[in-house]
Amino acid sequence: TDPAALQPQVIDSYVKTIVAQQKIKELGLDQLTEEETAQVNEKAEAEYDAFLNQIAMYDLAGEELEGDALTARAEEYALENNLGSREEYFQNAQSDMHFSKLEAYATKDVIVSEAEVQSALNERVDEDEASYAEAPDAYVNAVNAGQTVYYTPAGLRQMKQILVEFTEADSNIILEKFSAQTSAQSNLNAALNNLDTAGEDADMDALTAAVQDAQAALDRAEADVAAAQAAAAANILQKADEIYALAAAEGADFDALIAEYSEETNAPAAGYAVGKDVTIYEASFTEGAMALENVGDVSKPVLTNYGYHILQYAGDLEEGPAKLETVGEELKAELLTAKQEEAYEAALNEWVSQADVKTYPERLN
Repeated sequence: TDPAALQPQVIDSYVKTIVAQQKIKELGLDQLTEEETAQVNEKAEAEYDAFLNQIAMYDLAGEELEGDALTARAEEYALENNLGSREEYFQNAQSDMHFSKLEAYATKDVIVSEAEVQSALNERVDEDEASYAEAPDAYVNAVNAGQTVYYTPAGLRQMKQILVEFTEADSNIILEKFSAQTSAQSNLNAALNNLDTAGEDADMDALTAAVQDAQAALDRAEADVAAAQAAAAANILQKADEIYALAAAEGADFDALIAEYSEETNAPAAGYAVGKDVTIYEASFTEGAMALENVGDVSKPVLTNYGYHILQYAGDLEEGPAKLETVGEELKAELLTAKQEEAYEAALNEWVSQADVKTYPERLN
C-alpha cells in the first residue's frame, strides 16, 4: 500500500472524528443518563470479559489456573502486553454511546415513505425476475440461504425431508474410496496427456498401455465407491423404511417426525425449493421430489450421497412478485438505515465545513 495515497483519507477521517467529538460536547450529548450509563457499563463489561476469555483460551492455554485466578492472570497478561484495560473498554463503550447519540440527533427527522418502499420493492422485483426467471438455481440458493427474494419463478414446490444419514464409519469408508477414485482419475488424466503430447520417438505402445492400466485402475476405484455406497445404504435401509412407514401413516405429523428422526443439521425451516429445472441437487433427490403428485404426499426413501431422504410435498411456491405486506417492513428498515447513513454523513460534512478546519499534511513527512 502506498502511504501517500492513504494519507488524505486518514486525515479526513481524523478531522471528522475531532469535529464530531466537538459537536457532541456542544450539544451536551456527552452527558449520559443513568440508563445510558448502565448500558455503557454492561457493554464494556461484556466485551472486556470476552476479551479476557480469549486471552485465557489462547495465550494462557498452558497455565494450570481456573476460575477467578485465571481471569486475574488474563487481566495481568493484557496489561503486561499493552493489549487493553478495563478502563479502556469502558472509555470505548462510552465513546460509542456518544457517537450513537450524535447520529440519532443528525437523523431524527429521517423517514421513509410508503411510496419509497413501494418503489424500492418494484425495483427489487424487476431485478429478481430478470435474475431468477432463467436461472431457478439462483433463486433456490437464495431461499435455502435464508435470503429475502422478491420474485418467485414458476414451477417450484416446497419439499420437507427426514434425512437418515450414512453411519460415521460408512461415511469415512466412502470418503476414502472417493479419494482413491480422485487419485485414479488424476493418474488417467496424466497418462492421457502423456499420450497426447508424445514425440515421434516416444514408445507409443508403452504410453497406450499406461492409459489402459490407468483406466482399469479408475474403473476399479469407481466400483469400490459404488460398493461402499451400496453397503452404507444397506446398513441404514431398515431404519429409513421404518421412518417412512411412520411418515406415510394416515394422520402422521411430518414436522414432528422431522424433529424426532431427521439427522440433518441447519435445515431450512420451510423446507427446500425444488423444480424440474433445478440442478443444484442430486438427480435422485430432484426426481423423487417431482414424482410426488399431491401436496402432502410422502416419498419412499430416496438415496443420495448423503443417505436416505423421506420427502414430503409441502406445497407449491406461488409464482410472481413478493407481496408488500410480507417484505415491506424489512425493506423499509433497510431503506431507513441507508437514508440515516446518508443524512449523518451529510451532517458530518456540513459540520466539518462550518468548522473551517486547516490541515498540514506536508508536516507529516
